[in-house]
Amino acid sequence: MPAALFTWIPTMVYVAGIIFSYAVYYWYISSRTTYPPGPKPLPLIGNLLQIPTERQEEVFAEWGAQYGDLVYINVLGQPMMILNSLQAARDLLDKRSSIYSDRPRFVLLSEMMGWKNASTHMRYGPRFRKHRKFINQTFNQRAVSAFRPLQEKATSVLIEDLVHEPDAFLDHLRRFAASTILKITYGRDVTSVDDQVVRLVERAASLTSETPSAAGNLVDFFPIMKYIPTWAPFSAFKIRAEEVKKAVDAMMEVPFQQVVDDMNSGIAVPSYTSMLLESHRDPAGSIAFEDEEDIKGSAGTLFAAAEDTTVASLQTFILAMLLHPAELKKVQEELDQVVGTNRLPNIDDRPSLPYLECVLKEVLRWNAPVPLGMPHRLMGEDFYKDFYIPSGTTVLANIYAILRDCPEPDAFIPRRYLDDDSLPDPHGTIFGFGRRICPGRYLAESNYWQLGAAIAACFDITKCLDQNGQDVNATYDFSHGFIRRPKPFKCNIKPRPEMKALLDSIASHK
Repeated sequence: MPAALFTWIPTMVYVAGIIFSYAVYYWYISSRTTYPPGPKPLPLIGNLLQIPTERQEEVFAEWGAQYGDLVYINVLGQPMMILNSLQAARDLLDKRSSIYSDRPRFVLLSEMMGWKNASTHMRYGPRFRKHRKFINQTFNQRAVSAFRPLQEKATSVLIEDLVHEPDAFLDHLRRFAASTILKITYGRDVTSVDDQVVRLVERAASLTSETPSAAGNLVDFFPIMKYIPTWAPFSAFKIRAEEVKKAVDAMMEVPFQQVVDDMNSGIAVPSYTSMLLESHRDPAGSIAFEDEEDIKGSAGTLFAAAEDTTVASLQTFILAMLLHPAELKKVQEELDQVVGTNRLPNIDDRPSLPYLECVLKEVLRWNAPVPLGMPHRLMGEDFYKDFYIPSGTTVLANIYAILRDCPEPDAFIPRRYLDDDSLPDPHGTIFGFGRRICPGRYLAESNYWQLGAAIAACFDITKCLDQNGQDVNATYDFSHGFIRRPKPFKCNIKPRPEMKALLDSIASHK
C-alpha cells in the first residue's frame, strides 16, 4: 500500500466522523420532533403557489381553522410559521423574545429600496437596541403626556376643517397625522397635505407598498438576483427598486437636513431629531457618521409609520360610524352626559367614557390596520407544544385572526367588551409583540382616542344618497396589503346642532 495513502487516513476518519455525527444528529432530531401542521408543500417550491397575493391574512386565518393556531409552511426552502392565536403569540414572541426578536433579511426592501436604516426593518442587535433607546426617550408613556397641547391644537384644527370641507375628510386626517408627528420629530409645522415633506413620505410609502413583480419577490430568496444588470431580462424589479430608493432616501434626508441647517443657523425648534443631534456632538461639534445615520433612520421611521397607520385607523372609525349610526348615537349620549357640549373631550375624560372605549376597540378589532404585522425571525431552534421549529424560521403573528377570536367576528358589536372581559384587547395586539412592539404606541393610541372622541362629539355621519334615495356607495370594502384600510367612500359629515356654540368658538380662535 502506498505510504501517501496513510497520510490521508486521519483526514478521512475525521470527515467520516463529521458525516456520521451529523447523520446521528439529524436522525435524533427527526425521530423526536414533529413540525407544526400546515398545507402540503410541493417539491422544491414548497407552498409558494398556495400563498395569495391579496387577502393573505384571511387565507392564513382559514388555515388556522383547519390546522390549528400554529401553521407551518415552506417557501422555496425558507420555513415560515403563522401564529393564529393570542396565546401562541404571547408564548413565543413575548415570553421567548430573546430568540424571536430578529427580522428576516429584507433584500428587496432594505438592501435595494433604501429601508436599511429604518428601525422597523433592522436586524436584532446593538444597533436595533440603540434605535429603541433613542425612541423611548421621547415616546415613553410618561413623556407622551407632554404632547397633549399639540394634539389638542391639531384636533381643533381638524374639527374646524371638517366643518368647512367635510368631503375632504381624508385629507384632513392626513394633515392631522402629519402635523403631530412632524412637529415632534422635526419641529416642523404642517398646514396642508401639500407640504413638501408630507408628499415625500406618501410617495415613498405608496411606491414601497405597490406589489413587486414575481422577480422582486424572488430576490429575497435568491439574493444573488440583486446583481442582475438593469439591461438584462427579468431586471424590471431592479429598475423599480432604484426608483423607490430615490423616494425613500429623499423622505429620510430632506426633513433631517432641514433640522441640521436650522441648528447650524441657530434657529432650530426643539424636536426629537435636534435633541439627539445635540446630545451626540463631540467637543469639536461633529457627529459620528453612524450616529447621524441612526438618528436619521429612526426619525424617518417614526414619520412613515405614524402617518399611515393613524390615517387608516381613523378612516375606519368614520366608516364604522357611517354604517352603524345607532352606535354613534350611544357614544354621543355618553359624551354629552360626561363632557357636555361646551368643550371637546380630552384624555382626562377617558376613564369616564367606557362605551366610547368599547367602540374604539371594536373599530380596531373589526379592521386591524396592520393585519400581519412585521415578520419576526427565530434565532435558534425551539420547541413549542411538542412541535419542532427550526432556526431561521420566519414567524408572522396573524393579528387579523387573533382579533376575530370572538362570537360573530364579522359583526360590529362594541358591547362585547363590556360583556366579556376575556376578549383580546386590540390595543394590546395591534402594536406587535415582544421586543419588537411599536415604540410609538402611546402616542398613536392617544392620537386615535383624542380624534375619535372629538369627531363623535361634534358630528353626525350619514350616508350620501342619490336622487332616488339610494346609497351612492355601491359597496364598502377594505384594501388588502401591509396596511388594511377602507376603500374610498363618500359620506355626509355634518355638525351636531348641540355643538354649534363650541364649533363657533373653535372657529373664532383658529
